[in-house]
Amino acid sequence: MSRRFEYGTTRIKDLVVKVPDNNIPPKTRPDVLLNDEPVQTTDRFWNSLHLRFGFTSNIFRYFTHEEVFKRISKVAPQDRIRWCLERGDDGVPRLLGVTNPQAALMPHDDLLALLDRYETKGMAYSNGVVSSQHSPRIDVPFQVAGDGFQNRFILDTPIDGFGKPSVFLSLLRLVCSNGAIAFTPVFRSELSVGRGDDGVSFSLQRVLDGFNNEEGFAALRQRFESSAKSWASVNEVRKLYRTLTQLHNRGEVRRRKKVVLGGDGASEMDGSPLFQSFHEMTGDLTKIYGLANLDTLSVKRQRTLPAACKVYDLLNFTSEVGTHHATTTGNRTMQAYLGDPDQRRIRPGGHVRSVQRLARFLCRQRGDRVDDGVAELTECHLRLSATR
Repeated sequence: MSRRFEYGTTRIKDLVVKVPDNNIPPKTRPDVLLNDEPVQTTDRFWNSLHLRFGFTSNIFRYFTHEEVFKRISKVAPQDRIRWCLERGDDGVPRLLGVTNPQAALMPHDDLLALLDRYETKGMAYSNGVVSSQHSPRIDVPFQVAGDGFQNRFILDTPIDGFGKPSVFLSLLRLVCSNGAIAFTPVFRSELSVGRGDDGVSFSLQRVLDGFNNEEGFAALRQRFESSAKSWASVNEVRKLYRTLTQLHNRGEVRRRKKVVLGGDGASEMDGSPLFQSFHEMTGDLTKIYGLANLDTLSVKRQRTLPAACKVYDLLNFTSEVGTHHATTTGNRTMQAYLGDPDQRRIRPGGHVRSVQRLARFLCRQRGDRVDDGVAELTECHLRLSATR
């Protein structure tokens, strides 16, 4: 879908909010008249407006939008705002973030012209932010668990001026072009852009010309290498399952039917190939541990019980869904799972070789058949863990 972006300035008191006849603001985002044109507002617009003038939405419980806006315009030393309007093929204009007219800004058309001069590996737009994928200055392929990877970095640039451009470290899995993005403050760098348009363009050019973060890429690579040697916990599996369910219900991944939140989800997703693949990877945890509902386990216990897959499998599944099966917004949600702080710790399931040695020993002690297959050793380990 083609999009056009318009920019302009106005005073906050000139914004006319459309409210119901009973004069009670609706729970949903109300539309706004901008230059006598009805436009659809977004969460980004309201968040930026609250931050611009230092108020929250609770004030509209006691005063109308007109009263609040006129009062702000009367007492604020600078009541002008710069707005950004997104127009798509659907004909419904969307009002994005608003900022101080003197704040730094990188207009959409100027950003595309800048990115075209560099080797952009991919580009996507979502909710006022353009995400572009690039190669660092030093890009040497490497392998993790037999899969080839290359270093990448993602440049997120807000085209409405709300927020600073950010750089996120990323790994590209070569076998299927999955992009794993570390959406976490540990692997994020914000760019200082100053004020005005020239500062933004100069900062972006410096990043695109010679960005490299060897320590950050080494830490991200080490995290993937450690994940290939550690079992995933029940808690990690359930976190990913809840994330998939939320995306599924919001229509941000391919789906066949709407699902119901709650329970273990073993029978709710039978019609979805996505969830079928997920349960085949993680195993039927309710059957393994003999529970009708895994919610009966405490979070502390869930973190100590392993699933039938490694953390590396969860990371690859997450990047696969985000890259190939989710919308742009859904992709950011899936990639945020990769940046979960719990994922950075050493896995409670333990090292794979240690678990295999323990499983072989306990199988002999119990008289079970010993097999070198990883799947049977994993199942044995899960069965024994449930009896601890």
